[in-house]
Amino acid sequence: MGLPPTIWKEQRIIDAFDVDPLGRLRPQMLFAYLLNAAWNHARGTSYGHEELAAQGLMWVLIKMEMRIRRAPEWREKIVVETWGKKRVKLYALRDFTITSETGEKLVSATSAWTILDRTSGRPHRSVRKPDNPPWLPGRDELETSFGKVPEPKGGSELGRFRVLFSDIDVNRHVNSSRYLQWMIDGHPHEHLETTYPGSIELSFLSEAGPDDEVLVLSKDSENWELCSVRRARDGKELCRGRFEWRRPI
Repeated sequence: MGLPPTIWKEQRIIDAFDVDPLGRLRPQMLFAYLLNAAWNHARGTSYGHEELAAQGLMWVLIKMEMRIRRAPEWREKIVVETWGKKRVKLYALRDFTITSETGEKLVSATSAWTILDRTSGRPHRSVRKPDNPPWLPGRDELETSFGKVPEPKGGSELGRFRVLFSDIDVNRHVNSSRYLQWMIDGHPHEHLETTYPGSIELSFLSEAGPDDEVLVLSKDSENWELCSVRRARDGKELCRGRFEWRRPI
């Protein structure tokens, strides 16, 4: 199999179904755009979804950080770029940018992934292969941190949600963007109408299953809001988020 471009680029037009009532790209859809670009970059390679699935393996997202200078808007044309930055032990680091049609940088992001065995759930050495992916260590959009987002101990409940069929992706797991959506949707309408995240940091810890009920906890900490998604029946923590909310200038 041949190697894809070192830097993957794809153009998108912000669709009406992806924006909020103010015409801003919803944070969970922004996240989904980045995930989709990563999947497209790997497609057809030895580390693509189908190729790994044939070996009983899959990519799993461990950490994601997004810094948002300006939210893309309805009908706006954007360019999403992504590249494999480097590998650290059993982790593959991938960075992203989103720019406007005029070249204005809107979003910078970084992420950490690993390959898991679908049966055992344990990390697999495939991430260490030299062609997995074509690395670009000289281009570091953001520094990737492996530290977990702090736990919001004593946080208050924001909302409860049930895992639906539409939340499950082709890996038969809850899609990573759904955890962010639950955190966002737990907030009051007034809060979401008057603010937008300037940065989002997510740590993925475990996973929900079909028909699970999940609850979202929140606690303010200085300039940040810390969130936790937990399985309701046993309190198992699934995902943590750290948000910096900003009001429009």
